[in-house]
Amino acid sequence: MRAAAVLLVPLALAGCAGPIGPDGGDPRRPVLALVQGHHAEWGPAGAVIVTRAQVPFTYADGYDARRVADQACGGKVASGVDDNFRDGAWIFPGGCA
Repeated sequence: MRAAAVLLVPLALAGCAGPIGPDGGDPRRPVLALVQGHHAEWGPAGAVIVTRAQVPFTYADGYDARRVADQACGGKVASGVDDNFRDGAWIFPGGCA
């Protein structure tokens, strides 16, 4: 009886974990596409963060950064008034649309 209780605890805790996608990631966040010369990654709370490989983005590069984010999302990034620029990276808090 005690052995059964010991086995149930890990199984109960495993039920608390979120779902895992086929690549081991969160299924609600699709794999971001590679865009030549750029890097796109998921940030906190589902934000999409894009950077340039050679010369960092500047504040004036918002249009180019959004174009890269659109390509990385495989369609459209959820762009809005909360988009921001920090340390050579453009951050799109809305994630992929």
